[in-house]
Amino acid sequence: MKRIVLTLYLIILAILGFGQSQGISYQAILIDENPQQIPGLNIEGNVLVNHPLKVRFTILDAVQTIDYQEEHSTSTDGGGMISLVIGTGIPTASSPFTFTEIDWDGTPKYLKVDISTSETEVFYVDFSYQLLTFVPYAYHKNITATGTLRVDDKSTLQDLTVEKTTNLEGNVAVNNRSKTALSGTLTVDESATLKSTLDVAQASNFKGQVTIDADVNGDQANVGSYPLRVRGSNQGIAVTVDGSRDNQTNFMVFMDQQGVQGRIEGESIQEIISDPWYYFENAKLLVETGVAGSNLAAALSASTVCAGLGACVTAPPPSKIIFGIAQVVVRFAQVVAYNVFRHTNAGIVYKSKGADYAEFIPKKNPSERFLPGDIVGIKGGFVSRSTRDAEKVMVVSRRPIVLGNMPKEGEENTYEKIAFIGQVEVRVEGPVNSGDYIIPSGRGDGVGVAVSPDEINLEQLLQVAGVAWSDLQSEGIGYVNLAIGLSSNDAARLSLKQELRIKEQEKEISSLKQQITQMNKVLAQLLPSYADLTGYDASNENSIDPLCSSSNDKSTPDQTDQIDTEPYLPGEYTVVYYTPTREQILEGIEMAKDILQQQSKGSEPNPLMQKLNTDTNFKESFVDEILTLAQKEIDKNYQRDIKRGINAEKY
Repeated sequence: MKRIVLTLYLIILAILGFGQSQGISYQAILIDENPQQIPGLNIEGNVLVNHPLKVRFTILDAVQTIDYQEEHSTSTDGGGMISLVIGTGIPTASSPFTFTEIDWDGTPKYLKVDISTSETEVFYVDFSYQLLTFVPYAYHKNITATGTLRVDDKSTLQDLTVEKTTNLEGNVAVNNRSKTALSGTLTVDESATLKSTLDVAQASNFKGQVTIDADVNGDQANVGSYPLRVRGSNQGIAVTVDGSRDNQTNFMVFMDQQGVQGRIEGESIQEIISDPWYYFENAKLLVETGVAGSNLAAALSASTVCAGLGACVTAPPPSKIIFGIAQVVVRFAQVVAYNVFRHTNAGIVYKSKGADYAEFIPKKNPSERFLPGDIVGIKGGFVSRSTRDAEKVMVVSRRPIVLGNMPKEGEENTYEKIAFIGQVEVRVEGPVNSGDYIIPSGRGDGVGVAVSPDEINLEQLLQVAGVAWSDLQSEGIGYVNLAIGLSSNDAARLSLKQELRIKEQEKEISSLKQQITQMNKVLAQLLPSYADLTGYDASNENSIDPLCSSSNDKSTPDQTDQIDTEPYLPGEYTVVYYTPTREQILEGIEMAKDILQQQSKGSEPNPLMQKLNTDTNFKESFVDEILTLAQKEIDKNYQRDIKRGINAEKY
């Protein structure tokens, strides 16, 4: 077979193009050494026709590094032409990438073509080397564009990496359940609609209002019935509001179509100072402060006796004065500490249109029906309409603010809501006046009747369900507002009334005893045998009338009728009151600090003591207050002594 050698002076016709499929179209005409005239072209040599050969394509980057290399086995046609597609050959071992992995990054790329025409062995010779002046964007791995990239039709991207801002002004669809992963910030300026589950694996911050508008319904015991579910943690929901808590700060609000039905809010200062326990604690502390003030007056006084040589003045020991001042300061510090603690530890208030605390109580007869406001009896922990021999008389709640002792699921109909504390509507038979006690009618019909506080007896007192706080003027069945149970004031008032009745009866009995004694004296004088029959000795003024006494009668004159008098100091005694010095008051403050430190045992420092330690002006003002208090106590005791005729002097 004839050996064909291609030399550099061969004239080559090569056509490069980019097809619609993966690859670059390549055409070339091969000419051998034997001249052959081709019309219209100044070519020396003959066309190499129908000859088998191998072609190797190499794509090089700007520094002549191989980006891709492949081989083709082909043959020329009758005109000496080869037509190939770069990218469809067999990659060589020297090719670092596949054709689709070439990095068309906008830098220069070169195409080197080698041809082997040997039929017995592969021996490549250079065929062509040229710059690729057109970049196949359809197969770019990386695109670097300094201007605008516009795609007028659909684009299929297998991997798209965007390192700068990307503006998508049309719809973006992620189809075929493909995943979308965002490792950075996603900002959505308009509404976003998610039609399926949104899973957020990390913490989420919502800067605006969040509304859950979920159309879920179902049984209250089914967790799937609730639009908001919090799970997967040993804690629940934490609510933090701006500013301090008060009744204008709502932690949570409960609403329905009729408006607000309840809320959880901060406790206001007004609610604190209207709390009865707050009043009680302050009253107790103020009483103790008053006692300390009286004791201070005693500590500032001294009694002296003179034996005809004029006035003798003996001052009280300074330690006594300082201790008395310290006791006053301690009481003041306790008042301040309690009020600071109570105000800085204001709590949370749950408010609702309901007004009572209730509990589920099992029915004695599970089939028995009750109405809200019914008066019922509790015996052995079970509720029934019968109030006879009941341990407690109570009322069925209509809308409790708190409902305890929740029964098991499905057993609610065997329990009834019974009001324990607060206000509740009660079914009564009128008329009823506000302030009346409500007791059962006795008919077992759940209806109550009113009894005036002035007419109630002890038997009825044991059946009181509560005190009416509203009126019912008609004589039919209606409802009134009831304060549940008897308060301590009610019990004290009734006890006082009973005590007054007993005292009145004791006075009547004492008067009757005196009348009987006078009668016995007269009868003993008229009938000598009367003494023998009755054992009454008319000659003994201290004789006890056997008809008016017993072995257990140890009555004495009514102590309440005696005048309470204090010991009277004789005229030779003189009580002298001394005004404390500022130095003694300062020493008393220091002693009070030591006392409070011993009492606190490592707890928070007393607020009053902290203020005295850090504010010089406040300390001076406080010393003046103690001095003024001491002078008032001295004046009060001095005036009292003068009115009693006691010699008293002030220094």
